[in-house]
Amino acid sequence: MSGGASFCGGSLTCGGYRKFRFFDGRELSSMAKIAIPSILQQSTVSIGMMLVQSVVNSFGSEALAGYSAFSRIASIAIVPMAALNNSMFSYTAQNIGAGKPERVVKGYRAANLMVAFFAVTLCLCIEIFYRPLISLFIGDGGSETALRTGQAALRFEGFFYCWIGFKMACDGLLRGAGDMKVFTLANLINLSIRVVVSVVCAPRFGIEWVWYSVPMGWFMNFVISFAEYRTGNWKKRL
Repeated sequence: MSGGASFCGGSLTCGGYRKFRFFDGRELSSMAKIAIPSILQQSTVSIGMMLVQSVVNSFGSEALAGYSAFSRIASIAIVPMAALNNSMFSYTAQNIGAGKPERVVKGYRAANLMVAFFAVTLCLCIEIFYRPLISLFIGDGGSETALRTGQAALRFEGFFYCWIGFKMACDGLLRGAGDMKVFTLANLINLSIRVVVSVVCAPRFGIEWVWYSVPMGWFMNFVISFAEYRTGNWKKRL
């Protein structure tokens, strides 16, 4: 290369000074510690949701239509909570990297206040507008079973969005701090509760147990993540 630049050991050197390194094993290892547990968690969630879906399928196409309508609305409703999760992830990583973990605590408290605001707003909107919301996805020609299933699931879950918000804020903090073991464990337990309760209880006691299981999993996820947060171990991860 011109100008005295040359390749050596996977690095670009110029005039005897190293300018760029193409591969850094330590950097790759650090990234993998964050990425692999997240990939594992997302993969198991997809598998778990397939198992829950199979339970709903056993109740017939009309119940499935109602549950599908509810699931679409729920996926929209939790968007603010997911945004808080991503915000806490970035905020925590930046402040721990800057050596200011005390700012993370302040940010986490602020996030929980926003969770409370969003949860109350969502609950009020859902409890007031649950009929037109479900009808929007099912249509006026939807069967009574489909409407009843969707409305029952939506009204019940509407009271518990605070738990997914609190869990996501705490999960974001742990991810940002690199505390992936507890994050992964908490989310796997969350998923396990939802799958086991749905598979075991729904066929015996009714389809309602499919959505009864959801806040159970959220709550246990939050308890585990928050317990780790209280230990303060996350401050030393990065």
